[in-house]
Amino acid sequence: MIISDWEGPWVIADHAFEVTKRGVPNGEKLFSVLSEYDDYLAYVRKKPNYEPGDTLALIAPFLIAYNLDSNFLIQVAKDNANFIKGALEAIKILEKSGCAIKIISTSYCQYVHYTTASARIPRRNVKCTVFKIDKYIKTVSDKDKSFARQKVKKIISYPKLGISATVKEEELSDTAKRAIQELNEFFWEELTQMTFKEVLGNVKPLGGYRKYQAVMDFLNEENEELWNSVVIGDSITDWVMLKKTKEAGGLAVSFNGNEYAIRNSNLAVISDTCLIVPLIVDLFRKKGLSGVRELTENWSYQRVKNAADAGWIDWSLLEALTTYYGKSLQNDFPSALWITEENLEEIIIKSMEMRKRVRGVTVGSLG
Repeated sequence: MIISDWEGPWVIADHAFEVTKRGVPNGEKLFSVLSEYDDYLAYVRKKPNYEPGDTLALIAPFLIAYNLDSNFLIQVAKDNANFIKGALEAIKILEKSGCAIKIISTSYCQYVHYTTASARIPRRNVKCTVFKIDKYIKTVSDKDKSFARQKVKKIISYPKLGISATVKEEELSDTAKRAIQELNEFFWEELTQMTFKEVLGNVKPLGGYRKYQAVMDFLNEENEELWNSVVIGDSITDWVMLKKTKEAGGLAVSFNGNEYAIRNSNLAVISDTCLIVPLIVDLFRKKGLSGVRELTENWSYQRVKNAADAGWIDWSLLEALTTYYGKSLQNDFPSALWITEENLEEIIIKSMEMRKRVRGVTVGSLG
């Protein structure tokens, strides 16, 4: 089975970022701060019952405070339904080969349902974050909305917190610690005493262990096993499902991933096109994890060509890449690299470069 995140591996935009940017004054800065705070809660503090990607719960009060509704979320989805090159063709190739893709996205369903429908992925093969924003606009008081709007001014004044996959709490600056303390008080003390309480309690983004549980739900529905699956992700919301897949003996793929994804995967794909994905999936189906490792430990176009000659990979999949790149094939051929302790840091640098090139610097820099 192929199970994948959506934003990053297949589509370019970060919908929650775009919604916040367009709907909230200084929304770009607000989202950036809350994204780092999310990384801190999930990866540094390891707050109980908090999952990576709960940024979508953190920004919800602000979207509600500015009376943004489902129609607005859907309109932003329509305006940002930009697929990574080759995505729609790659999805068709996978479906024709009998590998219907399952999507698990941390994004709001308003975006995921619209864009996956554009890719002709059936709704039954999609799981995403339910956000009943129209309901909350009515139930949250005007007084509480005003309070949240005023808080934006303070939050956007915070500097970068300096959160990474390896930082320890004691290594954070005093300024970062003060900002985190104020955010803790706002979200977990002040808002929980307001009509926002239901929002924070009920909006459960599909990230971290919730995302992994969704993976297992898909596998159980099809009587499949994790060790025989390809799981694709690119960010902190995917780290658990990638790690669990890797530990089970399956293929955990970081697609233009950041360090959170790469550190928990066994394969890093660095590519400006999704057409590499069917080739990797075909290799895994025919030769298993050991075959993927053998080819990707010393990856090159010539070795992939030799593998196709030997029947390890369907020739048509390599031809699709050949057609896409044309004369630049030798120089621009995508990378698929087996991750080791020795090459980990180098892969993170290369993957982040491609991530920012494909998705833009701002979105590509988010956790």
